[in-house]
Amino acid sequence: MSGPLLVTGGAGYLGRRVLALAAESGAWSQVVGTYHRTPLATGAGLALDLSDPQALDSALTELRPQTIIHTAAVSPALGSAMTNQALWQVNVQGTAALAQWAARTNTRLVHVSSDAIWGGRDAAYTEADVPAPITPYGASKAAAEALVQALHPQAAIARTSLIYGWQPPDPNTVMAFEMLQGQRSGFLFTDETRCPIFVDDLARALLELAQLDLAGVFHCVGGQALSRYDFGAALVRWHAGDPSGLPAGSTSASGVRRPSQVIVTNTRTRMRLHSRLRGVEEVMAEEVVHGTYPGSYQ
Repeated sequence: MSGPLLVTGGAGYLGRRVLALAAESGAWSQVVGTYHRTPLATGAGLALDLSDPQALDSALTELRPQTIIHTAAVSPALGSAMTNQALWQVNVQGTAALAQWAARTNTRLVHVSSDAIWGGRDAAYTEADVPAPITPYGASKAAAEALVQALHPQAAIARTSLIYGWQPPDPNTVMAFEMLQGQRSGFLFTDETRCPIFVDDLARALLELAQLDLAGVFHCVGGQALSRYDFGAALVRWHAGDPSGLPAGSTSASGVRRPSQVIVTNTRTRMRLHSRLRGVEEVMAEEVVHGTYPGSYQ
């Protein structure tokens, strides 16, 4: 059994599943999740503000984790709270402080990045492609990647995409049903393509990376590219809903500059990891077969 595992962002959608699966695995002597404002519902929690380098250093030095999976980040899901200052302090400076501490103490680090580091193109992106962000969030994640690579070359960087699951429903599912039921304005884009990843597949891939001596970039994305609209429709159908009333539109009509076609290949990653990185249709078919179909959306 290894020493302590620290999962930053333990109160987040991904962080909760990483913590749960890590605890089930028994691979670490202790599993601890950090949180900022919302305490963890279960398990060991550590209040931590990533924008405070001194507090971060003190907390890490006291816990002395052997492994860190860094899922915490300021993201568009925070809405107006995603300011340029918050992006810089948390996603960039906080990640740099974490990487510096991990390198200094020879701690295994798995940093979670995003496909938002690109603006979109016709050709698929590989692990070797250089970031070219077009949004402030994407720029902060690209800067964080560069700092992790410079400060802790032995770290693993896991780029991922839209995350979904059903225990509880993920934010993408919630958004789709709120739009369908008229509780939320807007529409889902028909011309923005991503490679969604099932939260358990991603969590298992991160835990596998945490236990391997592999450095560099890994693409932990699903094996199927879908538009935001088609993805939302699939989520609605998965929850026994009818997506015919789901509002659709284009990015140009939204008036907001967003990444367009961001198709991310993970051929190299699949060759190096045993964890399955399934496409949406594959996940949904297998969940039905295994008797874990989520049923009606609540």
